[in-house]
This record gives sequence, C-alpha cells and structure tokens, in this order.
Amino acid sequence: MSDDTPRHFAKGATRRTRPADHRSATPEPPPSDVVPPRLRESERLRERMRAQRLNAPGDLPPPPGRPAPPQPERRLPGWVVPVLLGTVAVVTATAAFLLNRSDTATDVAAPTPVTPVLSARRVPELVAAPVASRRLQADLSAFMTGSPADSCLVVQSGGEALFAQNPTVPLAPASNQKLVTGTAALLSMGPDATLDTVASTTAAPAGGVVEGDVYVVGGGDPVLTTGPFAQQLYKDRPPSLVNDPAKLADAIKAAGITRITGSIVGDGSRYDTQRFHPTWPERYQPQNVVGQLGALMIDDGYEGFPPQYEGEQARTPAPDAAAHAALKLTTLLRERGVAVDGAPRSGTAPAGATLTTVATLPSAPLVDIVGEMLTESDDDTAELLMKEIGKRESGTGTWDAGVAATGQLLNEAGIDMTGVEVVDGSGLSYDNRTTCQFLTSLLTRPDTGPQLVEHSSVAGETGTLLADFDGTPVDGRMHAKTGTLNTVTALAGRVDPLQGGSLVFSYIANAPSISDSSAREWRTGLAEILVAYPRGVDIAALQPAAAPS
Repeated sequence: MSDDTPRHFAKGATRRTRPADHRSATPEPPPSDVVPPRLRESERLRERMRAQRLNAPGDLPPPPGRPAPPQPERRLPGWVVPVLLGTVAVVTATAAFLLNRSDTATDVAAPTPVTPVLSARRVPELVAAPVASRRLQADLSAFMTGSPADSCLVVQSGGEALFAQNPTVPLAPASNQKLVTGTAALLSMGPDATLDTVASTTAAPAGGVVEGDVYVVGGGDPVLTTGPFAQQLYKDRPPSLVNDPAKLADAIKAAGITRITGSIVGDGSRYDTQRFHPTWPERYQPQNVVGQLGALMIDDGYEGFPPQYEGEQARTPAPDAAAHAALKLTTLLRERGVAVDGAPRSGTAPAGATLTTVATLPSAPLVDIVGEMLTESDDDTAELLMKEIGKRESGTGTWDAGVAATGQLLNEAGIDMTGVEVVDGSGLSYDNRTTCQFLTSLLTRPDTGPQLVEHSSVAGETGTLLADFDGTPVDGRMHAKTGTLNTVTALAGRVDPLQGGSLVFSYIANAPSISDSSAREWRTGLAEILVAYPRGVDIAALQPAAAPS
C-alpha cells in the first residue's frame, strides 16, 4: 500500500472491490444479517475519534482487534543538540545586546556581519595568539643573540611567560636595584608614610621670642631642595619632586616667632654618619656621584654649585650636611625678618627632654618619593630610603640594618629571592645581584607592583626615558626603570603595545664594558619589539566580515 493510504485504513487492510464492469452491473443487495463494510468502517472511525477525545493526544488507536504496527525509533545524532543549543545562545545574546543598545536608528541600518556564527573569525585572538607568540619569540631570540652573553630577559603578559632566557641567572642590576628598594620601602612604611622635618624648642616661645636654640630634626626627607639647586638639577624641565625648605621658615614665622636667642641646630642623628658605602669604587667620591647622605640635608648636602649644570664634579660638598642645612634655614629666617642671634651648627636635640614643636615640614607621601627615585634614578633618595627601612624595622638607620630588613621584608612577602644579593639601595655597588625573574615578580606583585610601574619614567615624556624615545612608536607606551653602569645596562617595566594589552618585562646585560651607544641601542631595540607585539598580525582583519552594501 502506498504512503498516501488514508489514515483510517490501517496497513494490511483491504478495500471492497467492484466487478470489472461496474458501470453495468447491478449490485447485489447484502444479506440482512451482514453489516456493509462501509458501515463497519464508519463505526470504527467513530470509536477511534471517541478514544482520541478521551485519551492523551497522539496517533489514533488502531481499529479493534488489529495491533498497531511497530514504529521505528527516531534518534538525533549526538552533535546536533550541542550545536543547536550553542546557536540559540549566540542568537539570544546577540538579540539581548541589540535590544539593550541605546544607539540611534541609524545604527540599525549598518551592514550586518555575514560571517558564520561558528567561524574562527569571530574569535580573532584565538587565531592571532599562536602566530604572534611565535613571532615574538623569534624576534626576542634574535635580540638576545646580539646581546652580551651574560644577559637575561623575561617577558610576561597577564602572568603568562611569553619569553624567558636565563631568567634565574644572577646579574648586577645597576639602578634596577631601586625597584628592590622601592618595594621594601612600600612594604615597610606603606605608600602614605611621610618623612617629616620638625622644628622644636626646649621651652615654649613667649611673646614671639624663643629663649635658646631651635632644633631642626631631620626625618630623612631626601628632596629638601632650594630653588637655585632645583633649577641646576632639572635644567630646562619641571622638577620631578622637591620640598622647598623655605616652607619651614614660613611656618616658623607663622607660629608668631620673631626672635631666636640661640641658634638653629641641625639634627641628622636619625641615621648614622657613614656617607660612603664601602663597596663603592673610590672614583665615586671625586665624581660626586652621591651627596652628603644624612637624615637632614638640603640640596643633597652641596654647599656650592654653578648656576647651570656642569656635571656633578662642579659641585662642592658640605663637610657637615646637618650644619649646612642649619645655615640654609638661618638665612631663610633672616630673609623673613626673624632674628637669629646664634651661629648655625649641627647637634642633637636633648634626649629625654620635653620638646615643643613650633613647626613641621611634611614630606611628600612615600609613594611619590619612591616615584622620584625611580623616575630620576636618584641615588641619594635610594640610599636614604635604605637607611630609613633599617630605622623603621630595627631602630637603627644604617646600611647594614636596611639591607637585612629588606631581605626579611621581601621574604615575608613571599617573594622568591633565589640568586638575589642586596648590598645597597641604589645599585651603585657592583656587588648587588638580582635576576630577571625576581624583578618581574616585583613588577607584577598585586599591591606594590603597580605603584612601581606607574611611578617609573615614561618613554619620551619623563625622567631617564625622556630623550631616547621622543617621537618614536614607544613614546608614551612604556613605563620603565633604566639601569646603567660601565659594565651594566638594564631596563624593566611595562610596555603597552600599539594593538592593545600590556607586557611586563625585565632585561639585564653585563659585559666587561658597555658603551652608552650600545646600551641605548639595546634598550630601544627591545622596546620597539615589545611595542609592535603582535607583529604582523592584524587583528582587525580577522573580525567578522560585513555584508556588502
């Protein structure tokens, strides 16, 4: 029976046939006791319709006495359901996005993407990432081939290592050591700590007169800087961070003091009197590589310097940084009409005496001081912070105490210091050792890492990266700390590639001699590779194609 058999004829049922010559034959009347087939079929149809109304929806039951034929079981292939569900999810999400858009009607008429829903073009990063990673590794491998043998490089993105060569080899870091000092300082004191300079007396002023001395106690502020020294220090650009001691003289006068019968006494006793680290080369002293390091110093402890910068050698260090600070403050007070009878000198505020604070010069927040150290690669700031770490952690403001406390702070923070040796705060010592992996871990640390990166030099804009990258593709796209010694070049920080994202990296190279031109070539070469990532992969070209207009 063909497939167009009426449903009320079950398969296998037969029709009553007519004689061959049905046009002339006269039908024979059926016996009275026989129900014509057509009536039996009508009755069965009515029974089936009655059952359909009484039972659940479905196929009509078979006629009485005739079993229903077996129906073949229908199953969908296993892949169909997930694909259908995924398609529904994509369509639903797209519809929800479009319905929630606040764009004008003009946007509705824009070309509609015709790329299939399941096309790889709809996830371009999955297509681009492997290609970009291979090209980056090839570029960086070639870069490291041209770098000194004693070099290391680590590049990460989102915590994933994209490239690593000699990541745990200990090398001299030069000024990248300041990243270590900055991290330890932030762990010890917190970003909002201040290093205040306080003016106190043994007796409260009466009628505007201080009977006796005014003790100016240094708190380790490394950027107490007068206007003339700031101009010489920063040349033709705005100062990164200065704290003008004239503000302390203004505060003393504002306290109503008109006369001091004694002297201004500079107290730098918060730190020890060691001004030169024993591991530094002797040539640093005549070169004035660092100032007269002390808890109270103004203008880095230099008592003389030319109006225009002529190199550190042209500066004259003061024999006593605290006495020099007292002299500067005495001059500032007298310029403001406050009489100071005694000669300025250095000394220590009386221990155990009840002192009256007459004025305070707050420092900038510690995070900004750390930023000045990183941006300007300020060796003086780094060494004072190292001594301050020792003072805060052990009560002793010395290099030894600071170095010991730094190691303890980093270990307690869970930072792996394998291969690391801390000797000073600035990196001027050739005995410091660190690794690229270690520096990268400092930069990616959740609480202190972003503060280091954001307060480092910006390529083409600030600090030690101002000149090298101005007008290049790296301009404004790299925050990093440089490092330079005669045998060291280093660069560590973050690059924001032209196509988006960010890369954290650390590079150190040691060699018997590294010229300024070679150091600059390596720094710029590395930065240009990183900012071009992913090189040769146009993610925009992988986006879903639009329908032709």
